Amino acid sequence: MFVWPCFSRLLLLFLLVAGLGLGHTVHAQSEEISRHSLPDVYRQARYQLQLDRILAEHGLRASPMLPIPEPSMEDTVRAWLAGFNPSLLPPPPEGFVLESWTHILREDRNRWTKFFSETKWAYVGSNFFTPLDTLYTRVLRGRLEREFGPPTRTLGELNYVRELNLEEYIQFEYWFVLNDSIPVRVMDSNGPFDRGLVVATDHKYREILIEMRNTLLRPVATSPQVRPYVDYYYSEGRRLWYRTGFDGRSFFNEPIAAPNLARGRPRLAPPGG
Repeated sequence: MFVWPCFSRLLLLFLLVAGLGLGHTVHAQSEEISRHSLPDVYRQARYQLQLDRILAEHGLRASPMLPIPEPSMEDTVRAWLAGFNPSLLPPPPEGFVLESWTHILREDRNRWTKFFSETKWAYVGSNFFTPLDTLYTRVLRGRLEREFGPPTRTLGELNYVRELNLEEYIQFEYWFVLNDSIPVRVMDSNGPFDRGLVVATDHKYREILIEMRNTLLRPVATSPQVRPYVDYYYSEGRRLWYRTGFDGRSFFNEPIAAPNLARGRPRLAPPGG
């Protein structure tokens, strides 16, 4: 007689407790959604579905993929090794083909002065690790002498009566005309105590300047033979003049008094002289 009222009270109490729990769950979910925008919730759910699908197909481990071959425009390891072995220097690219070259001799310099003076120059120095960049300039000067003869211009060509602005002058300078139209200058970088050379051409050939340099000076980079020579050199830091060169047996740098540049280039003393 009193069973149903008691059961009813218990059922009502259970529903109240369950309702409070469900309300708390719904409230918590609504707070979770409110903390994130709807697109974020959708994106997270999509990622979870994709993850479940991948795990169902492949398990917890994925098979490694083979490396994808990627073509390279430059073999950097080969370029690095070329710094130790000149024979590994890459062949000139097809972007520049050396068809002919003309070395402007000292006696012909005046005829070419206008052609070279009106050029807008672009330069490249010792920016790499090839023999052209790492050998002493005095060694490269002797190799240039062997391959092309004496420079087009040196300190010996300065006008003795004019004021000597040493920042405008260099130890030596070779002038070339490539393929009958392209001006190129090959110069010392900073005297015989430094390394490498500076090469310049018209700015419109800037993109192929390195290829030009490597092609023209390949014999200088690869052959160890050196021909005797002598130049004047002035060290602005030391405030000293030098006779510098190669006498056939060894390189020399002799401090000297300021030379009379009106007499032109120095002369290499004969052996035993």
